[in-house]
Formats: sequence, C-alpha cells, structure tokens
Amino acid sequence: MARQGKRGVAAKVTPEQEDRANDAANKIIAELIAAQTADECEAVAARHAAVFARLQAVHPVRALHIINLAGLRKRDFTRAARDATQQQRKQQEDLFR
Repeated sequence: MARQGKRGVAAKVTPEQEDRANDAANKIIAELIAAQTADECEAVAARHAAVFARLQAVHPVRALHIINLAGLRKRDFTRAARDATQQQRKQQEDLFR
C-alpha cells in the first residue's frame, strides 16, 4: 500500500508496518485517554514525539485522530479547571451571604 508522504512522494508501507503503526497509535491513544491532567498529556506527547512523527508519514489518518483527541483532552482539562474555580468562588460567595 502506498501512502502520500511529504511533497506528494508516495511512501511504500507494508502490511506489517501498517499494523505496527496502528499498534503505536492505539498505545498513544490509550495513554491520552488514561491521562488525568494536562501535564500527563504533555508527557505522553513528549514520550511519543518520534513515533508520532513517523506515524504522520505512515498513517496520517490515525495521526489526525491523535491530534483531535489531544485537543479534546486539553479542552476537557481547561473546562474542568474553570468549573472548579467557578464552583469554589460560588461557595465562597455563599459563605459571605
């Protein structure tokens, strides 16, 4: 199977390479899902940077899935922190009423 690489040059990918790429993608996705904080997500990204770069060349759809998941997790953590701050502020206001 040929995949489009940089500048439109097709890269040859064997079924074994594609399977390994899928396994690597699944591992990254599982770690992102298991992450409990934004810092843990960043650590996952740092640990798998080289693998992810290769994944983008070999299996761009899975790489895009990982990018979208990482963005979703980041928004979840940001929203959770904002909600916690708002909840704490509301509790403080209720104490002073």
